[in-house]
Amino acid sequence: MGATEGLIAQIDQVIEYFNKRRMDLPDGFFDRKSQFVINGAPFETLLGRAPDDPLILMLARGPAGYRFTVKALQHAIPDAKIEKVSGPTDLEFKLLLKGTLRDTGDSINSLVSVTLRLTAAGSVEIASAEIDPGDLGKIRQARVSA
Repeated sequence: MGATEGLIAQIDQVIEYFNKRRMDLPDGFFDRKSQFVINGAPFETLLGRAPDDPLILMLARGPAGYRFTVKALQHAIPDAKIEKVSGPTDLEFKLLLKGTLRDTGDSINSLVSVTLRLTAAGSVEIASAEIDPGDLGKIRQARVSA
């Protein structure tokens, strides 16, 4: 299996784990410094404290950052599912995020464009996601609801 096929298999595995509500990740997919970016903003800048705070970096980066983000998303959309719509091509692909928002019971069907940048070792250095700002606002609102 070549590098591209291996990456595609890992992406498919992450999607499968997400849909089964498992927090597992393929070995080496993210390293401890992997950064997550949502609509151009690094995740650590969205947590309300200094982005270089060691606690914030511990929560927002690497496998822990992925799990922290997924837990928040699954809280906002308890029945969240994702499916690959296209790709990956040149480390870019589209996902469809579907589910029911916690606060309103409204459905969400949002197309998410994902771009990955890899380290020399082949793990994800930066995972960047672009989502409709209106949908992101609804998810944020549902995340803070009871």
